[in-house]
Amino acid sequence: MVRYFGYVAALLIPATASAASLADISNRDAANGLKDALTRGSHAAVARLGVENGFFGNERVKIPLPPSLRRVEAVMRSIGMDRHADELVLRMNRAAEAAVPEAKTLLVDAVKK
Repeated sequence: MVRYFGYVAALLIPATASAASLADISNRDAANGLKDALTRGSHAAVARLGVENGFFGNERVKIPLPPSLRRVEAVMRSIGMDRHADELVLRMNRAAEAAVPEAKTLLVDAVKK
């Protein structure tokens, strides 16, 4: 029984010590942690989106034609120009994939400032 309480005490004391240290985080530490998280996140986003099929190959982020062009797309498809409508969507997504690395640079610079 004494051994059991020793294990419980050994587990609780570090938890209490780390909980107390969370209150001691300075604004500078919090800001640096946030900057680091945003920088890492931007690198991860570029690795996933800034490559071929980063947008086009992922249905969750694939960019459809804007509403102002959907009528044009429907007309194109109705007259057998499916390939051209598909090409327009592909090129728009390829442009986004190419822009992601530049956006990362802007985001990281803004975070650092």
